[in-house]
Amino acid sequence: MKILFLKKLTWILIVGVLFVSILPNIISNYWFIDIFSNFKLQYLIISIFLFLISLLFFNKKVLALILLSSTILWNSYFIAPYYFSDNTALKSKKQVKISSINLLSSNSEIDLVQNYIFEEDPDILILMEFTPNWQFKLNPIIDNYKYKKLVPRNDNFGIALLSKYEMNSSIDYFELNDKPSIVAVLNIGSDQFSLVATHPIPPINQHTFENRNKQLSNILNKRSKFSEKLIIAGDFNTSSFSNHFSKLTNGDLKDSRIGFGLLPTWPANYLMLQTTLDHFLISKNLEVIERSTGKNIGSDHLPINIIIGVN
Repeated sequence: MKILFLKKLTWILIVGVLFVSILPNIISNYWFIDIFSNFKLQYLIISIFLFLISLLFFNKKVLALILLSSTILWNSYFIAPYYFSDNTALKSKKQVKISSINLLSSNSEIDLVQNYIFEEDPDILILMEFTPNWQFKLNPIIDNYKYKKLVPRNDNFGIALLSKYEMNSSIDYFELNDKPSIVAVLNIGSDQFSLVATHPIPPINQHTFENRNKQLSNILNKRSKFSEKLIIAGDFNTSSFSNHFSKLTNGDLKDSRIGFGLLPTWPANYLMLQTTLDHFLISKNLEVIERSTGKNIGSDHLPINIIIGVN
């Protein structure tokens, strides 16, 4: 009886992991189904484990192995590209480091945040969930940056952009709602590039799901207004496994993690559930020298860093 129960449970898991792996990429316009697209690494690990169980203990194992092989191949299709570099070596004269941090408005680990920023010492710093309290606590750091655009708010959608390089910046709502993004034009060496720092609303229902997607697509709709070299950065509240993220890379933008791994960022305290919600999208004419995540600083998100080459 116990063995029969375990076999039935295994079959339920086999069908279930196949279902949650494939369905979000087939039916992607419903918020709750789209959430399941974020965890393909976990589905891959579960599928491999079930494959071994089926191989070792199932008498009639062919169907189980076919289903699990399909699940493994499906999830690997989305994951594998992040471990193979497509970066072309360019002869850049200068390296520029950009860090993006979701502070978490309720985060009380002020020292961890301050020490992390001092240690990393980015040339350009993006801060999300930037509240008046965070502005006060981080004033010593803010003062280190000559150019800045600060939009503190008492909710989770304050944002700040700090730069050591010449920067012209403005606030843009991208024709949607009252969640501000910052658009900047930076001149570094002989290069000029645009940077959009953004933090769409999390998809906790169908309305917020649609607003998240619209905000990201509205940024791309303004592509012609930005410099030829473009960076879009922030907490997108979607992983790269969603169809809605894939649309962002259909043109001249690419995910900066390609060749550097998945680099999961959320939830910071739960390794087994982690996926990547924080991103740097960059135009394909920019060289990515390094891409990484930072250490836990008390937020529910890990910081992200990128080093790009400029002339």
